[in-house]
Amino acid sequence: MSKEKTGTAHIRDALSNGVKSIAVVGGGIFGCTAAIYAARAGHEVHLFEKEKDLLQAASGINQYRLHRGYHYPRSSDTARSAKDADVSFREEYREAVIENGRHIYAIAKEGSLVAPDTFLAFCREQGLEVKEIPAGPHLVPDMVALVVEGEESWMDPAALRRVVLKKLKESGVELHLNTRATPEMLESFDAVVLATYARLNELTPPDTGVVQEYQFEVCEKPVVRLPGLENTGIVVLDGPFMCADPWGESGLHVLGNVVHAIHATNVGRSSVVPENLAPFLDRGLIRNPPITKIKDFIESGSRYIPILAHAEHVGSLFTIRTVLPRLEKTDARPTIVTKLSDRYIRIFSGKIGNCVEAAKQVVALL
Repeated sequence: MSKEKTGTAHIRDALSNGVKSIAVVGGGIFGCTAAIYAARAGHEVHLFEKEKDLLQAASGINQYRLHRGYHYPRSSDTARSAKDADVSFREEYREAVIENGRHIYAIAKEGSLVAPDTFLAFCREQGLEVKEIPAGPHLVPDMVALVVEGEESWMDPAALRRVVLKKLKESGVELHLNTRATPEMLESFDAVVLATYARLNELTPPDTGVVQEYQFEVCEKPVVRLPGLENTGIVVLDGPFMCADPWGESGLHVLGNVVHAIHATNVGRSSVVPENLAPFLDRGLIRNPPITKIKDFIESGSRYIPILAHAEHVGSLFTIRTVLPRLEKTDARPTIVTKLSDRYIRIFSGKIGNCVEAAKQVVALL
């Protein structure tokens, strides 16, 4: 059973019986899962999270869709990886998976980077089940060229947080909340796993020569009330379009928009966050946010999804999304586990559903 700690924590030396002492930095789903799997493999594991709770950043602020590949018709590798990883995620975190509901995908009639026939061929190649359905009443028929219903799931972020905490305790992970890891703090460990997503470069040792450039996007996820769309998610593909997905079991929806969700973006070694947005980042639901693009979300989205015109804005979630730069052509979202040195392993996390497969790769490298 783990002993949860907050503040500066005592770090034990490596055990003398061959078990390694492992520091995992980052309490998102990738860091938590890596910690769980390393502990199950018999190692002494300490998990460091700078916030007061787990899954506070991008792991807890996203579209909550467990991708099986439909969303990535321009990146077969991403689609294949998502579908394969979906199985292991469900096995590990089944209690947090929302199975019931409808998952509707539409191809825009104009401006889509993928034609309807190409999308259907992609689904066949990937083994993704699709059923063609009428556009109405959820979509405007004149705006879409194809509408299908697929087979996917969502995750409940609150349930996922509970399940993760339980598994950390069961596996014996030592949890250090409210603790910002420092290079000095990590010196005593046999191995260090970096799973800090938007802050991966902060603790990457300079002598490894593998500091990576990323594309950082300060994103807004509006949370809205949409009566009549219960247990239904809608995605319009493939280009500058939008989506709406249930926010766990809350009865509310989270909106996504390829264009309007992004308030600021930069490519570099660290994120550049506008001062007026910094107070809202990773702070959960911000009600009546003084800065929001909700009007743009509704105006552009309701052209395709008419019920969005009646959306009630409950608040917004803000976080930093981190992707590899210059991948707009394919929109690929790879998960990459890299051994940086004899002691350091880095997880660049793509889609949440890949966290278990990434954790297995980490254990193999320890």
